[in-house]
Amino acid sequence: MKKLGLILTIVLVLVGALVISDNASGPANPAKIVYLDIQKVLESTEEWQDLNKSYQEDFAFYQKQLDNLTKEYQDMVKSGASSTALATKQQEILTKKAQYEQTLQQTYNSKTQVILDQIKKRIEDYASFYDYDLILSKDSVVYGNGTYDITDMVIEYLKGF
Repeated sequence: MKKLGLILTIVLVLVGALVISDNASGPANPAKIVYLDIQKVLESTEEWQDLNKSYQEDFAFYQKQLDNLTKEYQDMVKSGASSTALATKQQEILTKKAQYEQTLQQTYNSKTQVILDQIKKRIEDYASFYDYDLILSKDSVVYGNGTYDITDMVIEYLKGF
């Protein structure tokens, strides 16, 4: 009788150990979660670099236009123009500046969104290929072990496009 009790105790301990170790390891297929620095990925693309160069050129063009208007205003001040004429010129400068800023913002926000949408689609393809369940943006991660940072791998992947 003591042997049967001992055998039952051993069996129960082994079954308990198996159940505990099985539960401790988590689900059979845990989610594959990684993160990346989307800004770094974006800035590494040729499309973004071309867009940024184009933006800088357009910004410089508009800045030159504003500089010319400012010089005209300064010349008007030196020549003793009326306060009404000076106020009109100031208003023209402010209006042009607002128009230029709005033009740049509208033009480049829409172009940036197109590039981001392309990158997002390529990242989705990458995630599907490598069987990732979730890719987070580095900005939304409080802490992440560098092992789970796939930024450089995605950049290399995107170079193929």
